[in-house]
Amino acid sequence: MTHVVIIGGGFGGLAAAHELRTSHPEIEVTLVDRRDHFFMGFAKLWDLSGWRPLAEGTRSLHALTGRGVRFVQAEVTAIDPDTRTVTAGGEAIAADAILVALGGVHAPGHVALLQADGAHDVYDAAALPAIHAELDAITEGRVLVSILGGPFQCPPAPFEVALIVDEVLRGRGVRDSVSVAISTPQPITLPVAGVDASRYVAARLGDHEVELLSERKVTAVDGAARTVTFDNGETADYSILLGVPALAAPPVLVDAGLTGPSGFVEPDRTTLRTSFPGIYAVGDCTHVPNAIGALPKAGIFAAAEGVVAARNIVAELAGGEEARFDGYGYCFLELPGQKVAFVEGDFFAEPKPDVTLVEADSEQFVRKQAYELERLELWLG
Repeated sequence: MTHVVIIGGGFGGLAAAHELRTSHPEIEVTLVDRRDHFFMGFAKLWDLSGWRPLAEGTRSLHALTGRGVRFVQAEVTAIDPDTRTVTAGGEAIAADAILVALGGVHAPGHVALLQADGAHDVYDAAALPAIHAELDAITEGRVLVSILGGPFQCPPAPFEVALIVDEVLRGRGVRDSVSVAISTPQPITLPVAGVDASRYVAARLGDHEVELLSERKVTAVDGAARTVTFDNGETADYSILLGVPALAAPPVLVDAGLTGPSGFVEPDRTTLRTSFPGIYAVGDCTHVPNAIGALPKAGIFAAAEGVVAARNIVAELAGGEEARFDGYGYCFLELPGQKVAFVEGDFFAEPKPDVTLVEADSEQFVRKQAYELERLELWLG
């Protein structure tokens, strides 16, 4: 029987597994992930805001077995792209095709910076209880959200975090004595979405008196003094530091020789094939170029890529029409009051991505909820 191994149970891996099982059920599918669960990244922000606990948006990856997918919970320790063999949990798993959907890891240097007192990796679900405790206790000072470098997951999320913090502090009645700021090494808030979307985000930060510190890259964090130092020599005080680390490719991909000059896997941007026969790659572990650099590292892109890669795997192994990823994508930008703006467009357009923004309203918040529920049910039941 033809066998496909999917490495990674995130957006891209789950979308591909579903596509393979529904379009070509005679293909055997194995999915490997070190975790036993899945949740969407924005579910962490709903927990941070106090709107919904993360557990309510979490599903078990063991549900894949009921969908005809063998699930192996283990760390992938080696990949041999020449023989298409994956080693995980001491088992060597041979495949006719491999889909690499491992996501990224947080840059070690940035993880080290966030070991300082009062500093937290805001993208780490395990940090949520400590962040909640500090936000519940603070009565004066400053909460600083810092984008430490790029690329990072979900470009709008750090700005959503800053607005959530503002909302939480206003709810506690301490906002007048606790300032909120966000720093970014970028010149505008959302370079991947363009100038208009960036101005929109900056204006929303201004509406909520969140200070925007652009073109400032954090080079050091002093936990004892509760200060960060930027590359221009400036310093900023913090009482709570919520850091956003840059992503790097998982070391196992580097060791396998799957990464390119970008530091990430570099598949063909329309077919998602790598230079190794039978090896495909999608999502945050990849660098997919466009006119202004690369596609955003966001789950919606990973899911769309996963479907295309799955169809091309079927075409390669069983015959049929090849699929092409067109660079279309969208994202939800959540604002206070359970309102969501919607950004969408062609991210492969030349000479720059052709992106539009729909103003925030409550209907888009409902749409965002529906997106989560529909995918969780579709992929994991």
